[in-house]
Amino acid sequence: MSQRATFWISLGLVGCLGVMMAGCETYGEAAGLGAGTGAVAGGIIGHQSGRTVEGAVIGGLVGGAIGLVAHDIKARRMRSRAETEAEYNYTPAQGEMLTLERSEVLPANVRPGEMADASIQYALLGTGGGVEVSEQRSLMRGERMIADVSTHTFTREDGTWVSSQPFRLPSNLDPGQYTIVTVVRTARSAVSSQAQFTVL
Repeated sequence: MSQRATFWISLGLVGCLGVMMAGCETYGEAAGLGAGTGAVAGGIIGHQSGRTVEGAVIGGLVGGAIGLVAHDIKARRMRSRAETEAEYNYTPAQGEMLTLERSEVLPANVRPGEMADASIQYALLGTGGGVEVSEQRSLMRGERMIADVSTHTFTREDGTWVSSQPFRLPSNLDPGQYTIVTVVRTARSAVSSQAQFTVL
C-alpha cells in the first residue's frame, strides 16, 4: 500500500475516533479518547515527517487538552438597566458602553480531572434594547493556549450581567498556574479578563 493511501486511511480512522469522542457522555472517557485520538493523529503527522514516536507524544498532549469538558453557561442579570445607569452615572449620549467589573475561577486550587467554574461580571449599556454578545473563554498557561474552552453568542439587554461556565479540567494537566482568559465582544465594543487558578 502506498504512503499516500496509508495516510488517508489513517486520517479516516482519526475522524471516526473523533466522532466517537464527541458522542461520549462520561468525562473520563472523553478525556481518555481525546488523548488517544491525539496520539493517533500525532503518530500520523510524525510518520509523515519521519518522527512517529515524537508525533504520537505531541499528539497525545494536544488530545489530552481537548479532553477538557465545558458545561452550559449560566447567566443572570445582577442589576437592571436603570440600576446600572445610576452606578456609572451613564447618559445615552455616551453611546454603547461595555465595562468589565470582575472575573474569577473557583475554586482557586483544583486538581486535574476536577471541576472548576469560570465567571465574569460586566456592565452593558446603550444597546438600544438588546445586542448580540459573544463570550470566548480560553485556558492558558503563561503565553501558551492549552485549550479553547468555549465560544458562545447570546442576546443581552442593558444591565449588569454575571456569566459563569463550569468546566472539567483534562485529567493529564500538569501542575502549575493557569489562566482563564475571557473575551466579551459586541459589534462595537470588547473587554477581556484574566482569572488565575492553580492546578495541584
